[in-house]
Amino acid sequence: MQIKLKPVVLLAIIILFSAICLAQPRKGVKSAEPADTTQKAAAVFEAGQNAHQAGNLEEAIGLYGRALEMDPTLWQAEFQRGAAYASLKRLAEAKASIGKVIEQLRQFSDSPELRGVSVRAQMLLGDISSAEGNAVEAEAAYRRVTELNPRFAGARVALAELYLAGGRSAEAMAEAQAAIGAGEDGAGIFTLLGEAQVAIGKMDEALASFVEALRREPGNERALHDRARLNLKLGKTDAAIEDLRNLVSISSEPSFKSLLAGTLAAARRYDEAIDLYRQMLKTDPLNPEARTALAALLISSGRDKEAITELESLIIAEPNRADLRAQLGELYLGTDPEKALANYSAAARIEPDQPGHLIGEGSALVKLRRFQEATVVLQRALALKPDSKIEYFIHTNLATALFELDDFANAAREFLWILDQQKEERNQKRAAISLYFLGICFDKLGDYEQALKAYENFLSLATQENQLEVEKVRLRMPSLQRQIREGKGKRKR
Repeated sequence: MQIKLKPVVLLAIIILFSAICLAQPRKGVKSAEPADTTQKAAAVFEAGQNAHQAGNLEEAIGLYGRALEMDPTLWQAEFQRGAAYASLKRLAEAKASIGKVIEQLRQFSDSPELRGVSVRAQMLLGDISSAEGNAVEAEAAYRRVTELNPRFAGARVALAELYLAGGRSAEAMAEAQAAIGAGEDGAGIFTLLGEAQVAIGKMDEALASFVEALRREPGNERALHDRARLNLKLGKTDAAIEDLRNLVSISSEPSFKSLLAGTLAAARRYDEAIDLYRQMLKTDPLNPEARTALAALLISSGRDKEAITELESLIIAEPNRADLRAQLGELYLGTDPEKALANYSAAARIEPDQPGHLIGEGSALVKLRRFQEATVVLQRALALKPDSKIEYFIHTNLATALFELDDFANAAREFLWILDQQKEERNQKRAAISLYFLGICFDKLGDYEQALKAYENFLSLATQENQLEVEKVRLRMPSLQRQIREGKGKRKR
């Protein structure tokens, strides 16, 4: 992560003062330009600063350049030119200018004034390197500042930001604490400290840091956001929601509303979450993330008709999203299998390698009693080698289709596979109905002994819900037993 370039403040008064204090170079350095040239250069430099302060950066850069042509030793102009380049994001040129300043400053004898100017030059160099993504150079520049002035809090803050971005969380925490010790007392440094503490797992200390940040600045967006996320981690949902509500009230950032809506939904406060998503869509009707989340939330809260409306709107805007088609197909499956089939088929055309879409298509075909087509689609789904949970639903639908097609041999194989899975699940309710249909398959195939065994197992597991099937089996069993005694049907060898 790159650190944003900090705005450079013009230092006209400081620079003019420094020009006097630093007038005497070390022994052996060439003397200054003639007085008239120096004065002309200073006048052009001043014009450059005026343009700079007015926001005319290109003009200022030109004037600083002219001043330096007249007097190459005018490091103040080079500094300000570097600052102007930095403001324009012309980072390579900015770095070159500040490098020249640092070289020129080495010609002067050490003094408090020299150290003050050097601190500012190194800070700007660090900020430029950070903006370039060069963490090594940035760290070196900021470290040089701490050597020049160990109490300069700005360098400690910059190092903390740099270390946190680079995953060096313990070092970031140490620098943030050093910045506080050096007198930095704003909400930003406590927020930064809290982020470092979260990263190394010091959650209670981090929470205390965010509290300190918000005590200083109750409307600090970064601190509110960080504390909300931390409270969510700690399971303090109500506290997180309160912070997020405050955040949404002071910020227009859409992601904050999304986070609040998602948190409300997770807390099963569906009506509040739905209202918030709808507010977001009033502001941004084409927001697919909000519309998708709203549709999912309506499904979760059992408001299927409203969910269908939202999904249909989304599909109009994004017709090639297979996930939306599949969701809509699932909602229609119970009430309108034709529409379910249309949407699952569309999803399967968009993503032909996803077995879930084929299962939905096959299920809709089964409901429509188009069993031959269903078997083709479901066998295609099996060929994709889906995971076990999805595979189970393929087999149940395939068993139904084959049974309805009177393909009892293949249907029996499917029901045996299903029973094997249900045995592992210990799902007696499902196993009972599977045994019932397996018994019919064997019965139709003339395998009366296997049919009788399946029927008997069915009766041992049947519940009140299976009463109709129980009566049919009990009516069938006497004649089935007689046929077995008479040696009819297939017999085991």
